[in-house]
Amino acid sequence: MSDDLLRQLAIRAGVAPEWTDQSGARRQVSPESLRAILNALGLRADSAGALRESLAAVDTAATPGPPRFMTARTGQPIMLPNVSGAHVEAVLEDGTRRVMTGERAGDDLVLPAFDEPGYHSIMIGGEVMTLAVAPPRCVTFADLSGGRAGWGLAAQIYSLRSALDGGIGNFSGVAALGRAAAGLGADALAISPVHALYGARPDLFSPYSPSTRLFYNPLHADPAAAFPLELTVRVAMREGLVPQMERLSGAGQIDWQAATPLRQRYLRALFHALDEAIESRAAFERFAASAPPLLRSHAAFEALHAAELARDPALSSWRNWQPGFRDPDGPEVAAFARAHAEEIRYQIFLQWLTQASCGAAQRACREAGMTVGLIADLAIGMDGAGSHAWSRQNEILHGLSIGAPPDYYAADGQNWALTTFSPRGLAAHGYASFIETLRASLRHAGGIRIDHVMGLKRLWLVPDGAGALDGAYVSFPSEALFSLVALESWRRRAVVIGEDLGTLPHGFRDDLREQGVAGLRVLRFERTQHGYVRPWDWDRNAVAMTSTHDLVPTAGWWAGADLDPGDIDGEPARAWDRGVLWGAFVDAGLAEGERPAPEDTGPVVDAATRYVAATPCMLALIPVEDAMGLRVQPNVPGTTIEKPNWRHRLPGDAVDALNDGTIRRRLAPLGGAPSG
Repeated sequence: MSDDLLRQLAIRAGVAPEWTDQSGARRQVSPESLRAILNALGLRADSAGALRESLAAVDTAATPGPPRFMTARTGQPIMLPNVSGAHVEAVLEDGTRRVMTGERAGDDLVLPAFDEPGYHSIMIGGEVMTLAVAPPRCVTFADLSGGRAGWGLAAQIYSLRSALDGGIGNFSGVAALGRAAAGLGADALAISPVHALYGARPDLFSPYSPSTRLFYNPLHADPAAAFPLELTVRVAMREGLVPQMERLSGAGQIDWQAATPLRQRYLRALFHALDEAIESRAAFERFAASAPPLLRSHAAFEALHAAELARDPALSSWRNWQPGFRDPDGPEVAAFARAHAEEIRYQIFLQWLTQASCGAAQRACREAGMTVGLIADLAIGMDGAGSHAWSRQNEILHGLSIGAPPDYYAADGQNWALTTFSPRGLAAHGYASFIETLRASLRHAGGIRIDHVMGLKRLWLVPDGAGALDGAYVSFPSEALFSLVALESWRRRAVVIGEDLGTLPHGFRDDLREQGVAGLRVLRFERTQHGYVRPWDWDRNAVAMTSTHDLVPTAGWWAGADLDPGDIDGEPARAWDRGVLWGAFVDAGLAEGERPAPEDTGPVVDAATRYVAATPCMLALIPVEDAMGLRVQPNVPGTTIEKPNWRHRLPGDAVDALNDGTIRRRLAPLGGAPSG
């Protein structure tokens, strides 16, 4: 077999056969890895003949006729490939019809530009093509605010305490914190992902490892968003749940194994109490009657997953289920759904309740005065054993996991055990799954944070069974994806933030700026070899942050809460870094006097907030842990059970979280309401 042919195919298919490591050295991807990745992309590479066939398959010129789906930008001419004639009929998304005359360019037809964004239809010889016409860039915070800079908080939903939360934060806490922040002049509240996990697996609680990103995690539902408040209390008391709810709610960390089944008992009791709330039942019946096929498929998955796990605890992945259950559209799944109709109905109820909860929280934020309101978090991928991978098997990658190449923080690279869309599958299915995912995240939000936004351009993919070092970069159709992000942003008047930390493609931050996607500038990362980047030199188009959920909060960093007691080099190095940071505060005129002692964290958190507030960034987001001066880190990357990740709870109820005078004074430099 020719390695030369293999390399040609890899390049043509968007698989980089080499990469540059953190030291600047060029590294070659092994032939074994290239073959495994190509095979997962649907391109056989196990023989010379297969290589030649696959090379022909990726040759777009071999595809006759026009494509079924294309993206374009307003104000730019549109080239339709393989179109005969000079006239086409266009039907705009609003129903307007027009005949368009283009110019011939060989086998292609060049149409004049569209001025109207939207999903338009082009009629070509009896065939219909969808043309997604996007604006030049996303809606930005400056567009919404009229050029005024703003700020917001970032919070982990599960950490927010509220009445009857049973130890797991929900949208009631989100609404309460949103109203409190808005009262101080905040424009946004960024929240952790609310993607659906697994109802039958309470041990799988990382919000960044979802079963599907199309539906919600019911554990975060706020019953009072859809039921009369007195009924929600009565049901909890009638079921005898209140004492255990209060015990779990008072703990400093979430006990997912205990809190999840308790919460599920409460939600199921509310489902059975629908007849006691006439308006709630009517709203649910309307929702259930219009439930789309994908929601019914997800409901079937949840019911099947629980049934298969009950039969055999080893059957966690749908790939190991009974053969008939592996096909979401097969007769055995349909028969199962009929036989378990009430359970399917319950799963649809959970999505109705959680969607109503998210919508109520967004309304609370906006009605309290926020410009944006909720900023949803879109995880980079999904669990290959989950609902999305089961229901859309032809559109996602099998046999590959998303990860990251080695860097200074992970010398052996990272494997996140997540899958994502196949770049070839996206194009073949008109990007339907990507559009659905964007819309699901933006359904009840004023903005979106795209985790690992580099995935819109390329991803480090690792073959199953291989180490992270054996992965390769795979390109994605970035112009199409960014166009769709811009179009959905325009349709929802929603801001878009991209998590652009880590190893970036060359010029990627410039690309984000042109697309209207705000990158992140995190204080602790804004360093050069000479010190910290001065606040006035930060990127105006980026979002300024003091910290993130993957970093120890500012107070914890200053106190050394993240240092291993056995690390004899850690404290001296941290002492030096404290001096550099405090010096940056003083040089910027944002602090004065001697450097505070490690335990004296308040002045440091105050100065860090002032530093971020002094930047020209149009939007600043302060993690609620920094606003409150806490030391506990929500998540420690590279660990699973070693640290209590995704379990920490904030002190006090969310409704009172910002009432402290110290917190109000700390946030006052960001602008908005007075600190009194």
